[in-house]
Parts: sequence; C-alpha cells; structure tokens
Amino acid sequence: MPICDGCDSQVDDAHIRRRIERLELATRFRPIHIQVLLIDAAPPARPEDYFYRAAKDRAVRSAPARRYFDELVKCVGALADSGMDEETALGEFQRRGYFLAGAIECPLENPAELPDVIRRAAPAILRRVEVSYKPKSLALLSQNMRELVPMFRANGWGDRLLLDEGGPFGDPLPTGLLARCLGLKAEA
Repeated sequence: MPICDGCDSQVDDAHIRRRIERLELATRFRPIHIQVLLIDAAPPARPEDYFYRAAKDRAVRSAPARRYFDELVKCVGALADSGMDEETALGEFQRRGYFLAGAIECPLENPAELPDVIRRAAPAILRRVEVSYKPKSLALLSQNMRELVPMFRANGWGDRLLLDEGGPFGDPLPTGLLARCLGLKAEA
C-alpha cells in the first residue's frame, strides 16, 4: 500500500483518489496571490462537507458544515443565507485573496489522533506555508493547532499571524468572531 503525502498514512487507491479530488476542488479556487491563508486541522470526513465542494443544494452539507462555510465566506463580505450560491461565494473568497488549507490534507479515521499527527507534521506545514502558499497573513482555525503558534512565531510569522486572544480560532467558529478578529466587516 502506498503512503499518502497528505496524511503520511499507509492508504489504498480510493484514499488517494479522494485526496486528488479535494486538491482539484481547492486548486480551482486558489488565488494567485494569497492574502490570508486559513489553516484548519483537517478536512471533514464527509465529502459533501468539504469547504471547496460547492453545493447546488445546501441541504447536502451537514448543519455544522453549513455554519462553517457561512462563517468563512462572511470574512470576505459574502452574505450567507439559505439561498446562497456557494460557487459565487467561493469565487468571491478567491477574488479577495483568501484560501483555506488543511494542516493535514486528509480526514483522519480517529480524530483523537489529530493533535499528535499535526505535531509530527509541523515542519512540513511550515514548509508548505513558506514555499507553496506564501501568504501575507495566516490564521489557524482549530484548537488542535495551538502548538503551532510558537513555531510560526519563531520562524518570523509573528506579525502576520492572526490569532484569537493569542491562540487559534475556536472550533467550531463562533458566529462573526473570525471576521471581527481579521478586522473585516461581516454581513449579518
């Protein structure tokens, strides 16, 4: 069995196909110049809940995934409501220079392992940010990433690291918090 580059686990071909599909969806909405890179711990287990999978019918997303999507698009001033066109919202997210990435690029079967997996992947995460993404600012979106804050600070990201009271933003994102902390107007 091959080792996945996204989660460093031994996986089957179906896992690799799902990862490639997520990468293709995200790449479609990746800005040329990333102004704000949002890094969450890992993508959701349900493919329908993946942020970059624009849903024609928002009911296919779980309720927490809809709230998460809505809070992120509010950061760029997109009006989040039940009739929202997600494709348009993702286009605006891209146009404003925002990009969401996962510290670990694949869902984990055992979410309790996430802090340890992130800790082991920390050097690779930093390398991806500095070499591939090259954002102007960086926000961490999961308490599972708390240990990465000192690493980013020690590597020159302190003044570009967007934090909530010194740490990552809450999980799930509280309504309007991310937009306020980024200093952007959120639509109610």
